[in-house]
Amino acid sequence: MFYFKYFIDFHRDSVSYDKTTIKIGEKSYAKLLFLIGLENPNYQKNLAFTEKLTTLLDEKYPGLSKGIYKKGGVGVNGVYNQDNSEYTILLEVGGPDNKIEEVLNSVNAFSEVFREVITTNEG
Repeated sequence: MFYFKYFIDFHRDSVSYDKTTIKIGEKSYAKLLFLIGLENPNYQKNLAFTEKLTTLLDEKYPGLSKGIYKKGGVGVNGVYNQDNSEYTILLEVGGPDNKIEEVLNSVNAFSEVFREVITTNEG
């Protein structure tokens, strides 16, 4: 039987261009922000997976990731479909003012790191 193991929910941040953009080397990138819902009873597994991704991103592309935003509490969804799998992430890529080239640079960087992490993932 075939089933999906990894889920990526892409969004964009709503903050201004100066907060969603970074230059690394000669390229401009849309910054990445990971969101973890704390209302998922098994959020620790999603968090551990996301921490692997952000650690490697920080090594290869310093400053590209704005880190992990943990969200929960009254009036907040707090699950974000992350209960579907322990390898579900919500990823915000840039903001409304980022250029498509910046977004593509970031998605390519993320894809490189994602591939490396899941290739060595024992789950």
